[in-house]
Amino acid sequence: MEILSTGEKIKRARIYKGYTLKSLCDNKISVSKMSCIENDKIKPEQWILEFVADKLEVDMEYLEQDVKSQIIKNINDISKNPPAENYEKVLWYNLKFAEGYSYYNICFTIIHMLFNYHLDRNEFEKMQFIVSPYYEYLQKCFSNKNASMYYMDIARYFYVSKEYFQAINYYDNVLNICRKSDYNEYLAKAMYCKAFCYFIIKDYDKAYELAMKIIDLEDSTGESIENVEVYHMLAVISLKMHTNKFEKYEKKVYELYKNDLKSKSEAMFDYAQVLFSLKKKDRALNYLNKSLDIYPKDNIKELVNFMLMSIDDLVKNKVMKRAHAICDVTLDYAISLNNITFIEKAYYYKALILLKEGDFTRGEMYMNFSLDNLLKFGTSSEIYKRYMEMGKMYYNINNVSESIKYFSFAINLKEKYKFLSDKKCTYV
Repeated sequence: MEILSTGEKIKRARIYKGYTLKSLCDNKISVSKMSCIENDKIKPEQWILEFVADKLEVDMEYLEQDVKSQIIKNINDISKNPPAENYEKVLWYNLKFAEGYSYYNICFTIIHMLFNYHLDRNEFEKMQFIVSPYYEYLQKCFSNKNASMYYMDIARYFYVSKEYFQAINYYDNVLNICRKSDYNEYLAKAMYCKAFCYFIIKDYDKAYELAMKIIDLEDSTGESIENVEVYHMLAVISLKMHTNKFEKYEKKVYELYKNDLKSKSEAMFDYAQVLFSLKKKDRALNYLNKSLDIYPKDNIKELVNFMLMSIDDLVKNKVMKRAHAICDVTLDYAISLNNITFIEKAYYYKALILLKEGDFTRGEMYMNFSLDNLLKFGTSSEIYKRYMEMGKMYYNINNVSESIKYFSFAINLKEKYKFLSDKKCTYV
């Protein structure tokens, strides 16, 4: 991963082999010229590289590989695998060399990678630090491709920040480039992302219109666009807008997912959520049950996470009998996995269900089980909310002393941390 110029490689190999400049040159090359080569003042001719490679017994291809080629190889290598622990450090190391040699296209690519790396981790402070150089590199190597990539990244930043109107503006920048040039690589993706922003802010008419344009785009160009998400959006919008096209889009979604049962079940879960919001409880429950039935059982961790999401939906919509049955199975899975996060959530939902059913003794017990686990990994904000919830629980079951105790815990925690964050609470 270390980046060396040809001159530096020669110098290192020479010293390692115990040669002086004079003994290396051997009356074939002037000492002053070899010194200039080692200090990168001049580039060696091909015959000199061959002579040096033979005498120092180093690979000719290794000597020929210049700084630019090394940086490109490094970037390609780290792009092939998930980010490792030293991912950020390696990118900055290569960026330093790319900047030093004015390889601005490579600088732009590296900053793009860093930007998305920090965004994936919600490291907004680090992102703010690189937004300015990101824009500067764009100006130094401007192209429709680079501009589209930059605008897509900034739009994604605003999307993650839930500033959807700002995100829409940047997706529009990408679409404007597509309209004014022949570069259309991000056309369908920008249209979909823009449509999804409209969907989130509940402007269903605009979201539907854009989604239909993506479908038309595929029909007119004959290109294969990954549009299962588009049909899924159309299906959900059709439900929300009470149109009669839901079944048509739903069928298309299942056709496109083919044998991907995980994605099919997740789509059904989404339809169930919408139907619950529309107060169509029986139909929603039917979809939720189907989604649980077909969800793959080969990855228990993913299955438990999906079951917990289902329980949450059922509890919110007061379908307690079904929630109770699923929760018992989920808790057994969570314990077998020895996953403290899953165990805590399962205990929590079990407590909520029992309390709703009027079983206050067991509900209180499971709520305390849940809290004991949450204290081991929860953030200050999560623990504060749980203290408040337990204070209300004890108030509702007329246990005033315990209610006051947990409300006091919440107040003390808030005073200790001044503000409540999503960082882990390490005081326990």
